[in-house]
Amino acid sequence: MPHTRKEAKARERGGWSSVTEGRYLYCILDGAETRNLGKVGIQGGEVRVLPYESVGAVISPVPFSEIESNLVNILVHQKVVDLARGIGTALPVRFGIIFKTEEGVKKMLSKSYESYRTKLHKLKDRDEFGVKVILNDSGLKRIRQSVEADSEEVVATRKKLPKSGRGTSYLLRLKMEEAIKNQLYKKIEDLSQQIYTRLGAPADERTVLKSDHEQIILNAAYLINRREVERFQKEVEAVRKDFGGEGLIVHTSGPWAPYSFC
Repeated sequence: MPHTRKEAKARERGGWSSVTEGRYLYCILDGAETRNLGKVGIQGGEVRVLPYESVGAVISPVPFSEIESNLVNILVHQKVVDLARGIGTALPVRFGIIFKTEEGVKKMLSKSYESYRTKLHKLKDRDEFGVKVILNDSGLKRIRQSVEADSEEVVATRKKLPKSGRGTSYLLRLKMEEAIKNQLYKKIEDLSQQIYTRLGAPADERTVLKSDHEQIILNAAYLINRREVERFQKEVEAVRKDFGGEGLIVHTSGPWAPYSFC
């Protein structure tokens, strides 16, 4: 909360005069023209471009304290980044970066200027697309059946079961299940890698992202030149056609600001 009436009024205006306000950073923009994007920032702050050399920092005033990572604030952050991308190439930064002063923002721009220039050049006319590949239950069952039928180790172990005593049979079943599991994971990994590589053909860069669900066998991001988007989308459709019968579901998202390649 502001400590004075003057600070409160500045806060209501989305202004820049309050000494208790920090500078929230949304992205780095290619181009040094001073711009005002309006009161569209977090908590209604006035968003503008702070220029330095040939780049600019897209910032707005916020209380100099931790910004709550809620859906509203995250969506505002993304909206401002998208507005900046409508102006030119933008290097997005993660949510929640606040500088104490405007001078601090300038020092950051000065220190990392060459790095920003290099990254902005890499990202020019490029967007991020996300791909998630899900293996459904029927697909998993099909792969397991394939392993049980084709694995020499599994077949040989199963043949020993009828001739084994109870204790030996129990150990053999454990061994067989472990072999099935290992080969099942390998087949899934090979399948994931095959799709990951294939979709990467039209991409400048690609990266594997963390997944929080075991049925998602691939969670990846691709950096795509806008001239190659149609080619990428055709490749996605081809993958869906080729692997759909194997219980794979391919979800795509984008275009996004290229957070995964910054």
